Amino acid sequence: MTATYDGQSAIELMSSDPPDVVLTDLKMEPVGGLEVLDAARKLRPPVEVIVFTAYGAVDVAVKAMQAGARDFLTKPVTVGQVAARLEGLRTETPSEDGSDQPDTEPPQISVPEAFEFVAEAPASQRMLDELRKAAVAPSPVWIEGEVGSGRGHAAEALHNFHDPDSPLTIINVGRSQGWPTSGTAVLPNVDHLGDDLQLQLLRDLETVPEGVRLVTTAGPNGRRLITEGKLRAELYYALAVLVIACPPLRERSEDVPALLEYGLDLFSNKFDRPRPSLASEQVGRLSRHQWPGNIRELFNVAERAVVMGPSALDGDIIEAAPAGLPKLEPGFALANYIESVERQILVEALRKAKGDRNQAGRLLGVERNTLRYKLNKYGLLDR
Repeated sequence: MTATYDGQSAIELMSSDPPDVVLTDLKMEPVGGLEVLDAARKLRPPVEVIVFTAYGAVDVAVKAMQAGARDFLTKPVTVGQVAARLEGLRTETPSEDGSDQPDTEPPQISVPEAFEFVAEAPASQRMLDELRKAAVAPSPVWIEGEVGSGRGHAAEALHNFHDPDSPLTIINVGRSQGWPTSGTAVLPNVDHLGDDLQLQLLRDLETVPEGVRLVTTAGPNGRRLITEGKLRAELYYALAVLVIACPPLRERSEDVPALLEYGLDLFSNKFDRPRPSLASEQVGRLSRHQWPGNIRELFNVAERAVVMGPSALDGDIIEAAPAGLPKLEPGFALANYIESVERQILVEALRKAKGDRNQAGRLLGVERNTLRYKLNKYGLLDR
């Protein structure tokens, strides 16, 4: 095992002595973890990468996954967590030539061990009802929701409702691979794809074999993503024939106890460690928590409790913010929040004014030069 303390040194070391696996933080200066990831994946054969990210920076970790990272862990990271991820990599069977994936049909995956979408809450039950209705037809399904809210499990539930004996295939648009010949093809996090990859995917949709069911996962409110310039309208309307919203965990607090029990069982068996018991007061506190990281955050808590002990279940909780205010949680940045709100208001003003900047300026009560500056700041000048 070799350790370096900055991204540039890691890249230079990999070039001269390629490792078996890279563990890297994402936030480093002046060369960040994404650059380290890119260098590792360009090696031949590519080197697997596990990234570490701060709590509240899950969106950056998603970008890393899209760029080829094998997995990510939210800090603070325990030795047990790292050991479990490395053991998972060790037991996998690599391809004979060491390549990422074949250029023809992608590998099929099996659905994880009997994970049923927990649906004690009314919001969860409504979503499952929509999935059952969608399963009777082969129409493309667009599942939208926050990162970690269970979009992938919802896609698996839809697949199982439709035809559990057929293959379920995860498509990585950023890598060269073909379509499966049958079953369900899941396109994850399409809204995180760059414009070039979105265009490539749109063209590739013309070659999807008959009988393959397309299921897409993306962030909340696809139409808003189009307005914000994050998603091609033609791609959205090609894939969003049936749209199903996956509720965030804060809107399904009735599901928290069952999910915690499942997580504790899962990691207790995985690590062969004693399973902590959930006290009623812990269940009550954790049910009030807003879970900004959604189910992924909940499973992190369960994993920490198994590795570090039941006191991990007694951490600080984030309760609901007053109506109209953002959740104040670790990772919150006032400047970023204000900018995001300002951009949304500008987009809405342009929409209402049908692109007429003079009218938009009057709606906002700002002068022409001020409006032009702000539109240019947020990349909206050409709209």
